[in-house]
Amino acid sequence: MSIMVNKNILLLGGNGFLGRSLAVELNKREKFRVSVFDLTEPCHAYDGINYYAGNLNETGKIISIIQKEHINVLVHMVSTIIPGSSVDNYISNCEIVQINTIPLLDYCAKNKVEFVFFSSGGTVYGVKGGTIREDEPTAPISYYGLSKVQIEDLINFYHRRYNLNYIILRPSNPYGHGQNLYGKQGLIAVIMGKLLKNEPVNVFGNGETIRDYIYIDDFVYYVASLIHKGVLNETVNIGSGEGYSINQIVSFVNKMSGDKLKVEYIDARKDDVPKMILDTTRLHNFIDHKNKTMEEGIKLFYDGIMNDNTNII
Repeated sequence: MSIMVNKNILLLGGNGFLGRSLAVELNKREKFRVSVFDLTEPCHAYDGINYYAGNLNETGKIISIIQKEHINVLVHMVSTIIPGSSVDNYISNCEIVQINTIPLLDYCAKNKVEFVFFSSGGTVYGVKGGTIREDEPTAPISYYGLSKVQIEDLINFYHRRYNLNYIILRPSNPYGHGQNLYGKQGLIAVIMGKLLKNEPVNVFGNGETIRDYIYIDDFVYYVASLIHKGVLNETVNIGSGEGYSINQIVSFVNKMSGDKLKVEYIDARKDDVPKMILDTTRLHNFIDHKNKTMEEGIKLFYDGIMNDNTNII
């Protein structure tokens, strides 16, 4: 089902890697008004976007923004953990994210505000491997994946009980400009950071683990288009639908850099799924779009980094 209306959108956690790019993409769209809520004001504010600072536990503040800006689409992309997080990190995330999401879901359901949730395509399905459709059972083995499934369950509860209109988005591995090169998450960004610092990148196992990656511009195009088309009450994988091994990515980066990347192979992790690719049939039934190839995306990412002096160590 799809309904096309003007959109006033509030992004929760909108100053992160995905949020910044999504805010810019949404702001390009005619008849979209975009607001961002995050812990702090952004380093760079974009014209036409309203920024607010605060914590997710400030439910009253968030609701007042929804009312002030006449928000009819709330996009939730807040998480305090990553796939490798510990049980203590998970407990903290429950207190900060899961618990404080409940009153927002309740408000949205009872006030006809669409709820868009950024889940995870890489962790909610567990260890099945292969090419995964949205109707596969969820079976996370990481605390990160568990946290995402719990919020998905809350969304479905509010849909059943109060007719909440929602979209659950399950991203693969977005990468590209604006991503932190020196963090613990995002293989391609980490590789770029190691390259700049002339440090070896550690690869678990033989480097033949296959994952689905999508360039950030393609990713936010899909998200903005799903919102624009008014797609509702669907769970949608967002990825390239293609798989690449770590060794292939290393090869692409070395092609760009002139074989400057150093690689050290270390013992494989027992929980790593050999192959995980998202089935994107449902996505392309809604949105007709041609993705950048992996080589094109890596080249854009690499060239952008090389042209930005602030990244050079």
